[in-house]
Amino acid sequence: MTASSNDDDLIFECYSDPELKRWTHLANAKAWKGILTVQQYADREQLLGSSEISQKNKSNEMMTKYPKSYQWLGQKYFVLKDRSLPDNGKFSQVVSSCETLNRIGYCIHPGSNGKIEPALIVCIGGVFTFENHRGKGYAKKMIIKLNEFYDKIRDDANTVLELKNLVINLYSEVGEYYSALGYESMHVPLHRISKLDELTERYCGEDDDHDGKYLGFDDYRGLVGLHETQFKESLLSLHKENPEKFVFTVAPDFDIFTWFQYRDLFIMNKSGRKAQQNLFFGYALSDNSHIIWHHNWNGDSLIIVKIHIPEETFQRKELKLKKLLRKAIEETKLHGLQELEFWDEEIPIKKYPQLFQLLTELENESKVFSENGSISAVRPPKGYTAEQVIWDNNTKFCWF
Repeated sequence: MTASSNDDDLIFECYSDPELKRWTHLANAKAWKGILTVQQYADREQLLGSSEISQKNKSNEMMTKYPKSYQWLGQKYFVLKDRSLPDNGKFSQVVSSCETLNRIGYCIHPGSNGKIEPALIVCIGGVFTFENHRGKGYAKKMIIKLNEFYDKIRDDANTVLELKNLVINLYSEVGEYYSALGYESMHVPLHRISKLDELTERYCGEDDDHDGKYLGFDDYRGLVGLHETQFKESLLSLHKENPEKFVFTVAPDFDIFTWFQYRDLFIMNKSGRKAQQNLFFGYALSDNSHIIWHHNWNGDSLIIVKIHIPEETFQRKELKLKKLLRKAIEETKLHGLQELEFWDEEIPIKKYPQLFQLLTELENESKVFSENGSISAVRPPKGYTAEQVIWDNNTKFCWF
């Protein structure tokens, strides 16, 4: 039997049962556990699910700021059940599962009269069909029902702007699979740098920054606050250039970065690596230009999550970029990682001629512009085509 043979038997549920969460994570661990054991992976997912960004619906600040939509923030869990299967156990009819991480974002569009509006940005992750149920179309049916679930929230929004402006996106590890379900790929290439000494010597130069500071686990909230102005200025600029388009971004939030850090520290501690001394999560120059990174222990790389340089010209930005990249390279080498990695939208290397030229000399073309294993894709909001949508800050920053 295929999943489509009798849709009446298929039940889509949003659930909160911790036992079911654990069961689904133990089942899908094989796909995403990396260097962790199955139990460790399930423990990590439980930790991330209890993080501040995942529990945003319980935030007093969000309840006050978004009284009619806060309940849709945070991490949500879904399963598809097939009632035609034997009911011989608590989860025996569960065939597929997925999750969404829902965050506040910003958007500007033709109907917003030049003003930035809030938007609920829904990011799909963990799409999984249990092994003995594969090849029957269950995942496709689940995503269709997930689309319908969030469409109803948007259609019932009335005057609640963040729900009216709801956008769904995802990161595909299965190529263009989701295109048939309404998701348009917006691929952003990766830059993977392994010639770290050469880049330091020929691009970054001497370490002449003596007034900056390394970023610890939770001592840079003020720096993340600076992103707010930059993000909104970018939206307004993109709207001016593309007045007919729907432009959106996930909003800056310190809790997004701590989510990466929980992940970072958990894998480090469980991977058999020695406790890392002097582990930092970024660096800030004296003028508050800064870089935030993530130790990708699974992939043996340091990933730049966000870089903020409030200079107006690329020439001045590049001077600061050199200093910040030097600190990232030092962190990479200090902890025995092999590569520095960043998304092109975070540091668009062709806009920095000196950096671009050197990278093309030092690295193989397949590393300078590497295919991203997590293909960004977005389901265009109601009334818009993919060509009419711009996803700003489409970088590791908003990955899930």
